[in-house]
Amino acid sequence: MNNAPAVQSTNHSLQIDKRRHTVITGVSDVCSFHETEIVLKLDSCMLILNGRDLHIARLLLEEGKLFVDGHVDSVVYETPKRQIRRLAFWKKENS
Repeated sequence: MNNAPAVQSTNHSLQIDKRRHTVITGVSDVCSFHETEIVLKLDSCMLILNGRDLHIARLLLEEGKLFVDGHVDSVVYETPKRQIRRLAFWKKENS
């Protein structure tokens, strides 16, 4: 029997309009922000926006919504190391 607490997963969405206006849903926290990088926490991973002149236009954490203005160059998803270890372990076990 597994006594680990159940993790409730929520969906997220990412909408970028002409690389200038971005709306992200499913945001649980803004870890850091700078004019060239915004680091966000989603329920199962981190999301990093890189670009120029980035600024948070509006943050509605109770709704999980973030509105960003500025030129977006890239979007990177990062999986927490603990989850990567679990995936590697599962892969070895099932090989």
